Amino acid sequence: MAMSSRIRVREDPAVRRAQIIDEGVRLIGQHGFNGFTLQALAGRCGLSNAGLLHYFGSKDELFLAFLGELERQDSEVLAPLVARAGGKADAASSRAVIAAFFRALSGRFLRRPELARFAIMLQCESIDPTHPAHDWFLDREALAHDMFVSLLTGLTPDPQSAARQLLAFTNGLAQQWLRSNRAFDLALEWDKAVMAVLPVLFENTPAEA
Repeated sequence: MAMSSRIRVREDPAVRRAQIIDEGVRLIGQHGFNGFTLQALAGRCGLSNAGLLHYFGSKDELFLAFLGELERQDSEVLAPLVARAGGKADAASSRAVIAAFFRALSGRFLRRPELARFAIMLQCESIDPTHPAHDWFLDREALAHDMFVSLLTGLTPDPQSAARQLLAFTNGLAQQWLRSNRAFDLALEWDKAVMAVLPVLFENTPAEA
């Protein structure tokens, strides 16, 4: 009688790393970085702590990978818009880029609400200068702020203030959307916020179909 043997399928390390990152993003989105432990993440992934560290050498390396995933997602939204924001813009083109930014952001959040929770949780925590994501969020906010200022210079008396207000709406409305269990249309509320802060962008422009 032939003896049966179990064949162990070797899992692709890149696939396993991506799964670990996805679970880590969910875990931090629920409990924050301060509530994040290697043991909790390993349990979610069906690994021991040693097995987890086989893919990522330390907690710090893991966290950098989580931020890298958020940066990759952000770059998909921001990079083409930053390119479009270069140079002098008129009201119509500025409105188009700003609308595209918020719609791309809301689309990303709708597709992956766990990534939205991760980003908002870390934004709040990283107000503390000792938080490991403090400088990362400073840099990302500065990039978005500069993009808005470039778009709005010449179109509003105080583009610096208008840019800060747009960033505030980005974060504040996303927090309300998550806290309400996604009970309202985030993209629509962002459109209304832009109209309230920057009515000049919508003056004497034809209605969109």
